[in-house]
Parts: sequence; structure tokens; C-alpha cells
Amino acid sequence: MAEKEAICDVGVIGLAVMGSNLALNIADKNFQVAVFNRTASVTEAFVGKHSDKKNLHGFATMELFAKSLKKPRRALILVKAGAPTDSTIELLCKVFEANDIIVDTGNAHFRDQTRRAEELEAKGLRFLGMGISGGEEGARKGPAFFPGGTLSVWNDIKDIIEAASAKAEDGRPCAVMNGKGGAGSCVKMYHNAGEYAILQIWGEVYAILREWRVSSVVQTSLLTSWKTKKGGKHENLLASYMLDITVEVVKMADNEKAGGKADGSLLVDKAMDMVGSKGTGLWSVQEALGAGVPAPSLAEAVLSRQMTMYRDERLVNAKALTMPPPPEESSGYEPEDLEDLFWAAGMAIMSAYAQMFQCLRVLDKEFGFGLNLPATIATFRAGCILQGYLLTPMTKAFEENPNLPNLLCAFSAEIQENLPRYRRVMSKMMSSGVTPTPVMLASLTYIESMCRTKLEAAQCSALQRDVFGRHGFKRLDKEGDFNAQWPELQ
Repeated sequence: MAEKEAICDVGVIGLAVMGSNLALNIADKNFQVAVFNRTASVTEAFVGKHSDKKNLHGFATMELFAKSLKKPRRALILVKAGAPTDSTIELLCKVFEANDIIVDTGNAHFRDQTRRAEELEAKGLRFLGMGISGGEEGARKGPAFFPGGTLSVWNDIKDIIEAASAKAEDGRPCAVMNGKGGAGSCVKMYHNAGEYAILQIWGEVYAILREWRVSSVVQTSLLTSWKTKKGGKHENLLASYMLDITVEVVKMADNEKAGGKADGSLLVDKAMDMVGSKGTGLWSVQEALGAGVPAPSLAEAVLSRQMTMYRDERLVNAKALTMPPPPEESSGYEPEDLEDLFWAAGMAIMSAYAQMFQCLRVLDKEFGFGLNLPATIATFRAGCILQGYLLTPMTKAFEENPNLPNLLCAFSAEIQENLPRYRRVMSKMMSSGVTPTPVMLASLTYIESMCRTKLEAAQCSALQRDVFGRHGFKRLDKEGDFNAQWPELQ
């Protein structure tokens, strides 16, 4: 890895799965790409493996990496979020000059990205916090990008990012400037929170079908048919990447061989019931709670993952507390149940999206991001985990009415007609008491609560607070704050 002149258009730091694939993606778009990894042997092996790409250049030191970049230098960081990112930025500060650009693509908290931008701009450097979605395949073929920060920085790097991004059906790149400060990372945080919730919804649909004794073959056929199933005025309401991968999961055979040959079992039956997370979903819920935005589906998705990690305790509890069996009549299903489940899944997903976008709208106002919600939603349409049909009518809804009170209002006809179906499925699952469906229940609760003119439980709670703490309450028939004359209770 010899020293080279400043011929490279952009640099990529970090050659794990995402970094290496993004570097190859950018190189495919005819840019000269410099790559650097903390372990020099990794860089050397990567460049050697792809020696056919003459526009891919590896460097053993950060100094040589920096010298190879045209000014203003542009570097994308793809290392672990947190301390590794900060240490990489510190190294870049030693070799970069005024007006050079540093882009962090990690799953960072948007508050950290705002801090980094302020610190780097004080040194004369420029910074962009930019989330990436799409995983390994997306990074290689075209992911969705969520940049945020100073517009001039975006303008100086968007030629590369737009070229490397996924393209929606209308040809638009799935990369748009989301706003000031940590706006891009905030969008990525809530993208991930929505991902948590919708993946859990599909997991619950799978669990319901299992409880109804639907075989893997029939599940595969059913869920595949749902990709193109018409839902009201929508030709393919549930078509999405997350439904696609759910189909793959329910039909995947276990390739591990027992006694020298496969036993024909399904991989999903052998998978440990523990689901990890990287923090973005939790941050999103914490920010929502702090801002006072109700997001029960997002919260339950995080809680569901946390409960899976207590597997040892669950096994002990199950021995100490034998749960009563379900009623005999709760097993199995009727054809109408499958139609109910289709709509339950659809409305649960609509509800999760509505919560996700409400969180973004409130935080946009609180932090002054300058978010263009329709443009942001449009970037989800390809390359990322959330991509699916529903994003198109969602984008259109906010374009037609930026002041739409809630995304649920855009699907009022579908909800009014099919909410009884959603209620029936949840009632059936609650009566069986076998399969927990926390996110689907939370999504239903959100719809029921946010579309009511009166919450009777809240009327009672408001008065309860006045009884014990004289906190006061408001009335429906008069303006002002009131206290009632309660009797003393022993």
C-alpha cells in the first residue's frame, strides 16, 4: 500500500461488513475511493481481494489516507457507534484541515451528532451525521441514507451519496437532507424504532398462525398471497420487505445435520427465543416519553425484546407457575379469521407508523430540525428495511396536507370498515391466553385511544389525583382549574 497523490474522491474508514460493501458500491459508481481500517492487514486483504477495481485504494496509516483525498477531503466513518466513532474522529482531526468533511454513518443518538457538529465546526472542520439503512445487501447495492447537519456540507457530498443510494420507483435517490443538527440521526433512530415494532408485529402474526395450527407450508402460501392481496382501495396493502423476510423465515429448513443428515425440521423451531438490539429503539422511546408523545407500539416493541433476554428467568418461572391451558374451542381457526388477521396486521402497522411520524413531528419542532416529512418518508421507499407499499400513500397524505393531525386520518376509511376485524382477532388471542401479542395490542390501543372524543378512565384518574394530592382538574363545562371538596379518608 504505497503512498499516492491526492486522487481520491472520497474515503471510507472501517472495513467491516457495512464499510466494505459501501466502499465497493461507491467504487462501482466510478469514484476513486480510499479505504482505511485500524488493522492494516484488513485493508490490505480487502484491496487484494478486489484488485480488479483499479479505483479502490488502500492505506496503512491515517496520514497516507488523508493525503490521498482531494480537497476539501471527504471521509465516511463506518465503525461502531460511541467511543470508537469519537476516537476515529480524533484521529481525523489530526490529519484533516479546515473545510474538510467528516461524515459519521453510525447508529448514533441525534444529540451526540449535534455535539460532534458543534465541536468540529469550532475547529474549522465540517460534519454530517448520516444514518444508513439496508444492511449488508443495501450497502452493496444501494441503501437509504438519512443525512442531517449543515446544508452546505450535504451539497458538497451529495453527488457521491445520491449515486450510491437506492432509487425509488420514480427514480428519486433514497437520500435527502433531513434538516439541521442531528436531524438525520433522529430520523434513523425512529426508522429503527418503526422497524422494531413492525418486525414484532409480523412475529406476532406468525405466532398467531402457529397457535391456530397453520402449517409452515400453508403459512408460506398465505403470507405470500398477502404480498399482492388487495386491501380496500390498495392493490397490495401489505407488500413490504419485512413481509418478504417473514415468508423466508417461516419456510426455512434447518440445514444443521443431526447424525449426518438433515431431519427436515424448520429453522424457526430451533432458533433461540432471544432478540438483541443496538439501542436506537430504546433511545427513540426515551425521547418520545420525554417529549410527551404517546408511542405505545414502539415502547412495547422495545419491552418485548427486553423480555426475550430474560430467558433463564422465564424458564424458572414456567416451572414454578404452570399456566392454565387454553379453552379447547380457542384452538384452530375459521376462514374468516385469516381475513381478520390480514386487516389486524395492516392496521397495527399503520398505527406503528403513525406513532413514529408523530414523534418525528414533535421532535422536529422541539429541536428546530426543519424536517420535510414527505421527503423523508419518500427516502424509505427503497433500499431500507421499512420499504413497502404503504409508504407511497403515506407520503402522498403528508404532501397533500402537511398539517394532517395524525397519519391514522389518512386511512380513516380502511380503519372504520375493518376495525371490528382487528378487535375480533385480539379478543380471540386474549381468550386463548397462549400467545402474547403486545405490539398488536398496543397498536390497537393507540387507534382506540387517539380516535375517541372521551377517555373515561382519564376522567376517573384526574379526580383520583385531586383526592389524594389536591392536584386539581379541568371540567368539560367550564374554563379553569378546579378542586373538589373530598371527604377525609382514613
